[in-house]
Amino acid sequence: MSQENVEIVREVVALWNRPREPIRNRELLDRFAADVVIDMTRRVFNPDIYEGHDGLRRLGRDVASVWRDFRVDLERVIDAGDRVVVIETRHGRGVGSDVEVTNRSAVIWTIRNGRVVRMETDLEPDDALKAVGLEE
Repeated sequence: MSQENVEIVREVVALWNRPREPIRNRELLDRFAADVVIDMTRRVFNPDIYEGHDGLRRLGRDVASVWRDFRVDLERVIDAGDRVVVIETRHGRGVGSDVEVTNRSAVIWTIRNGRVVRMETDLEPDDALKAVGLEE
């Protein structure tokens, strides 16, 4: 089951990186539980929690309002049972500024019954690994 969770995370990131408004994409929404929680309270700008499919749509609008180009590159995807730790690099180009920004962080994904039920973003990679009981 845990390798399946790793593949779900890879699929979600690939769908997110498609060049269109990703949260309107039914194929992407179907990979998230209806009551998904995306905890982005650790991010520096606009910390927030997005809940449910409406929250995912709002997240998509928020990203589109700030970033003209935005993508996530997976550095490492680490199986942790019903959770998956992703160490990633995000790349974005500001809508108004045209400034390119790169940020490396970690995300803990929780998967149940083949769907994403929770994401905790903007963690330091070592902190994310410790949170799931893995230390390097």
